[in-house]
Amino acid sequence: MNLINRYSFLIALAFVAVISACTKEYASISEEDDTNIQAYISANNLSMQKFDTTGAYYSVVSEGKGPDLDYTQQLPLIYTVKSLDGKYTSQDTFVNHYAGRFGYYTPDVLRETIKANLKKEGGTIRVLVPSRKAYGRNGSGQIPGNASLDYTVKVLEKAKLAEYEDAVIQNYLSKNSLTGFSKSADNIWYKITEPGAGSKTIEPDSTITFNYTGRLLNGTVFETNEGVSTVLSGYIPSWQKAVPLIKEGGSIRFIAPSSFSYGLAGSPASSVGQVSIPAFAPLDFEVKVTKVGR
Repeated sequence: MNLINRYSFLIALAFVAVISACTKEYASISEEDDTNIQAYISANNLSMQKFDTTGAYYSVVSEGKGPDLDYTQQLPLIYTVKSLDGKYTSQDTFVNHYAGRFGYYTPDVLRETIKANLKKEGGTIRVLVPSRKAYGRNGSGQIPGNASLDYTVKVLEKAKLAEYEDAVIQNYLSKNSLTGFSKSADNIWYKITEPGAGSKTIEPDSTITFNYTGRLLNGTVFETNEGVSTVLSGYIPSWQKAVPLIKEGGSIRFIAPSSFSYGLAGSPASSVGQVSIPAFAPLDFEVKVTKVGR
């Protein structure tokens, strides 16, 4: 071998050695995900199974006692989620609701893990989703990039949704020391703080002027306004049920289930900066009627 060829051979050999060293030094994203998930399972003393070849791990927390799940339908879900490294967490079960078609629920591997392993309404499942099957290197919103996620998802019994919401409202009243409330036949909890002295009764076709505040049951004010004037029938059903209980000059506070508010689907924010109404969310309103017209 002449000097030039020998020199070229040595360079090539060194290049191969560098490439080999780099290959050994860096694990693939799937290997990193699995290492992180295994360490998380061990550190938290979890008992979980691997779902197929997806890299996700799951544990059925509660089988559920309701009807068989029909995953082609709209399903009311409550969930919590956090990253394995603790940098992101979303545990607000007043806000973390989903009630669309289950086929649109994401991340995809979370949906498929639930579908394959949770069979009854009312059941709860915990799923660890690897970063590559969650939101990848770019993340999403407040979820950082390369974050594997820990989800706990409960599928409510649709036939018992009203019962569930009533329990949520009662817990809200108790937790916030809200006393003196009565419950209507429609499961609307209300308290008349000032009955009003006006002679005009409020009817669905009444034009009323009012001040109001609307809250989610986590305390978030989603809307507040003063001097609004409108026909009562243009407002959501809970208003049409509760506001006629007072007269001009009166004030009432009422907590209404979603069936008399924004329903199973909730309502998106109407403009930037406003708060959206979560799916199947009971709402807390305070209303003062300052004028009643026709």
